[in-house]
Amino acid sequence: MNGSANSLIEGLVEELEPVRTLKPKSGLAIVGGLTLLAGLIVATALGVRDDLMMGMADAMFFLRSGVLLMLGIATAITAVNMARPGVGKLSRGWIWALITAALFPLTAAIMSAIAMPPVEALRPMEGLKCLTVSGIAALAIGSGLTLWLRRGAPTSPERAGWLVGLAAGALGAAAYNLHCPFNDIYYIGLWFTIPVLLSAIVGRLLVPRLIRW
Repeated sequence: MNGSANSLIEGLVEELEPVRTLKPKSGLAIVGGLTLLAGLIVATALGVRDDLMMGMADAMFFLRSGVLLMLGIATAITAVNMARPGVGKLSRGWIWALITAALFPLTAAIMSAIAMPPVEALRPMEGLKCLTVSGIAALAIGSGLTLWLRRGAPTSPERAGWLVGLAAGALGAAAYNLHCPFNDIYYIGLWFTIPVLLSAIVGRLLVPRLIRW
């Protein structure tokens, strides 16, 4: 009895192979590379906004870029750290980044309640282009991050789904931001919020099924 048990254990041990430690830096490198690639494709295919090309970009461009990048980076860092459960504490910085990002749609909503903006301010056709391009970029970034997470062991796939979606949506919108020429708060509050929210929802619905172990 003991002999057969020992033989079984020895057989299992012989089949074991060393597993390379999953480093968060590699996940962030993938996210950063895909974000840069998305930005390069946007700049090449659609062009860079005129004021940025002239070196005199509007302050709203920098504010919008900073908020989107802050949200994308904070959520991406938290997501990749989830690949190694039990290592350190889960960062809460992404929550503050999300609150900061929410100031755009909140401000637009308050101003709309005071005075309904004209349809021209919302620019539906341009907004749909923003949504489409940002969504495609988010899909590429989110797919790369999800594939990387599959190699890890996230203990909360649902939370990871939210984080992956938020990160991808924010960074995808940041990539499109290089082209978007509009600085109106109504436009920003609507069309830069929708792709982030949709990406977060898609991430929550799909990512947990793909990374669950």
